[in-house]
Amino acid sequence: MSFELRELNNDISIHRNELSVKDFHQKKLVELSSELDTPYAATKMTQWSFDGIRLMHSNWLYKGNPQLVWKTDFEMVHLQFNLKGCIAIEPASGHKALEFGENQHNMIYTSNATGIIRNAGATATQFIMQLDKDVFLQLTNNANENLQRFAEKIMKGEAVSMGDNLPIDFKLQQVIDAILNCTYENSMKQLYYFSKAIEILVLQAEAFNNAAGRSRSVIKTAYDKERIMYAREYLNEHVDNPPNLAALAKLAGLNEYKLKYGFKELFNITAFGFVAEKRLELAKSYLLDEQKTVGETANLLGYSSIQHFSAAFKKKYGISPNKVR
Repeated sequence: MSFELRELNNDISIHRNELSVKDFHQKKLVELSSELDTPYAATKMTQWSFDGIRLMHSNWLYKGNPQLVWKTDFEMVHLQFNLKGCIAIEPASGHKALEFGENQHNMIYTSNATGIIRNAGATATQFIMQLDKDVFLQLTNNANENLQRFAEKIMKGEAVSMGDNLPIDFKLQQVIDAILNCTYENSMKQLYYFSKAIEILVLQAEAFNNAAGRSRSVIKTAYDKERIMYAREYLNEHVDNPPNLAALAKLAGLNEYKLKYGFKELFNITAFGFVAEKRLELAKSYLLDEQKTVGETANLLGYSSIQHFSAAFKKKYGISPNKVR
């Protein structure tokens, strides 16, 4: 069993991986890092595999606009999280092509699959979670209706996706970030990754379930979505001094109503709930990694007082900032 990558108009193999399936089923965590440099793209990839679960993170730097053919001969459930750049996956079997824009995700099942990957842009960053078919069916037994329908397709051997791509909301992004920044080692690392894999599966299923039940959408056009994503990035870069809603709406080129409710629709959190969460994540990092004082941290992140910062921190993490170290 293998995974192979070729250039569309060239019969020469660019990359072939025979180890991935073997490592996929190891009882102990297997961590691999690799770099691939071809005439078409340079890639850095890290993967973690154990008990029929594989987590992967890759950064691609494309050389031109190649069309790459991929082929795999093993069954798996594939959870795709496109973090940066755009990529299209076109199943050769004639199923609808999946065009992944920045910050989009989906769940796909493939068996002995071949397809074409087309990039749009010079770079791409992806996080991927893959599950062995039997492991997926075991984990999703008695799951919600969407996952049950997905599982039924798998048991029939049909290629399937969960639906139209969805934006990666704040909760999913937090779990992905936690995986990529894990500091545990050995068996604790494996246990941590297993818990996060389950969390990703639950959150993705919940996202598709919520999308299916949504009767009205504030976001009407691709422009609306792009401007709301811009607003999130702006907030991410100005966590210490965020604009008010009116100013943010003006910066994004949207009215306040569309920004307020569109942000919640797209990311499952309010704009300033997002700011509050990012501030506290940074605060924990400052206290643990940079050894800043509580007062310095509160001041850097724009809190009105140490008391306000301490109360927010304790509410989220269950301990006061003074006790973090």
